[in-house]
Amino acid sequence: MTNVKISLSSLNDIKEFNKLTCGFDADADLSEGNYKVDAKSLIGLFTLDMNQALNLSIHSDNCRDYLKSISKFLVN
Repeated sequence: MTNVKISLSSLNDIKEFNKLTCGFDADADLSEGNYKVDAKSLIGLFTLDMNQALNLSIHSDNCRDYLKSISKFLVN
């Protein structure tokens, strides 16, 4: 499993992130605090507070290409 922090600040960011994540074979979850949603669920993404960094848990250790594709959303 790989964990990173991301930031989604606009409607277009949410849609682009969802499209990229749906194209990735492994499961991924986004969480804020104790609240967790499937990162491939567009409706789930809209329920998150986008004013803070989100935790992205990727259920794969082979995700280098996926992380590269979402690099603009990654928070250092």
